[in-house]
Amino acid sequence: MEKLFHFDTAPEEYRADACVVSCYDARFEPVVRKFLKRRGLAVVDHLKIAGSVKSLASPGQDADREFMLRMIRISMRLHQTRLVVMVGHNECGAYGGAPPETVLADLRLAAQIVRTAEPSLAVECYFADFDGMYRVDEAGETVAAA
Repeated sequence: MEKLFHFDTAPEEYRADACVVSCYDARFEPVVRKFLKRRGLAVVDHLKIAGSVKSLASPGQDADREFMLRMIRISMRLHQTRLVVMVGHNECGAYGGAPPETVLADLRLAAQIVRTAEPSLAVECYFADFDGMYRVDEAGETVAAA
């Protein structure tokens, strides 16, 4: 093994402020980062997967949902996570051109699935659009720019 450069990484275990579930669409990376900072979530376990919550709410196969729940549970076990932040976004390729309402419905359903699977977790849902970040209420509507 060849060392490419030196960098000191803190070896101590950490406690995650949240487990964040988002899409890996790079267009929304800046707004998600800025939102997490404004929300005060500095140390996160970040699950980036195509379609974000689609794998929880409407998975292609049951194993997809189980994988996502397993990753959230690992975050809980290893890093004492007590909050899951779910972020869907507009024009998500994993949704194949579906309207934002479809993503909003999946955010709401995914939150219910996580709350049922892990009742001790707090769950928050957000929707990233090209003009900013929106909080999603229990009915699945975008209610305020965050």
